Amino acid sequence: MEAPLVSVVMATFNESAEYITASIESILNQNYQNWELIIADDSTRLETVSVIDSLAGRDNRIFVLRHSERMGFVCALNEGLKRARGKYIARMDGDDISLPDRFQREVDYLERHEEVSVLGGAMNIINKKGKIVSYRNYPQKGMKLLLWSILRNPLAHPTVMFRSAIVQSGMYYDVKQKKAEDIEFWLRLQKNGYQIENLPNTILNYRVEGDLSLKRNKEQWKYNFIARKKNFNWNHPLCSSLSIIVSFLFILAPSSIIKRIYRQENSKAINELKL
Repeated sequence: MEAPLVSVVMATFNESAEYITASIESILNQNYQNWELIIADDSTRLETVSVIDSLAGRDNRIFVLRHSERMGFVCALNEGLKRARGKYIARMDGDDISLPDRFQREVDYLERHEEVSVLGGAMNIINKKGKIVSYRNYPQKGMKLLLWSILRNPLAHPTVMFRSAIVQSGMYYDVKQKKAEDIEFWLRLQKNGYQIENLPNTILNYRVEGDLSLKRNKEQWKYNFIARKKNFNWNHPLCSSLSIIVSFLFILAPSSIIKRIYRQENSKAINELKL
C-alpha cells in the first residue's frame, strides 16, 4: 500500500462515545484526504473500545494499536509514532475536533517552507457541550515566539503537524516527562536546531471540562521546570535562563495566584473572541 502524506497519531483513553466519534469524524471530514489515522488506544472502557473499532471498520485508512496492559499516554504516543508512514505526522487527541481545513493548511505551509520542521496553530476552547468558550492563539515565529516560550508552551499540542524525519532521526517523546511531554519535546527540538512556527489560523476545537485555570497544577509545573532545565538552549541563553527562573517561581507560588493569572489570560481571550 502506498504511504500517505500525513500520518495522524491519536492517543485515546476512555473518552466518551460522543467525544471519540466527533474526534474521528473530524479526521474523516478533512478537505485534505491523503492521510492515515493511527489510534494508539489505551482504553479500559468497553464503550470507548467498541466505538473506536466500529469507526475503524468504516475506513481502511484507520489503524488501531492496543497492548494487553496499559501503556500510559506518552508510551502510547510513541507507539503511534513508530507506526507512522507519512512524510508528516499530525497530532490529535480523542476529545478534540480538527476543523475541516486543518490538514490542507498545514500541509500547504510545510510544503512551501522546507525550513520549518514543526507547525502549530490557533484553537478554539470548547466545553463539554461543544460550545466555544474561549480562544487561544500563538505568535507565529521568530523573537515573538521565543519570548512567548519563556512562560508558555510555544505550540498547542493537538494542533501540531511535524516532519516524520524527526522521528526517523530517533527523537520521540520522553516517557519520563509524563506531565510535560509536549513542551519537553519542543524545547529539545529547538535546542537541536529544528525550526518551530505557528499558523495564524484557527485549526482545532480543544475540549476542556471544568475550569481552564485548574489545568496547571504544581506537579505539572515541576515537570515543566525539569523540561526547561534539561533543554537549556545555548543559542538563546538569556531566554532559557528566564524560562527556568519563571517556571521555578510558579512552583513556589500559591495556587491562588496561578489560578488568577490563568483566569486573567482566559478572560482576555474571551474578550478578543467577542470582538
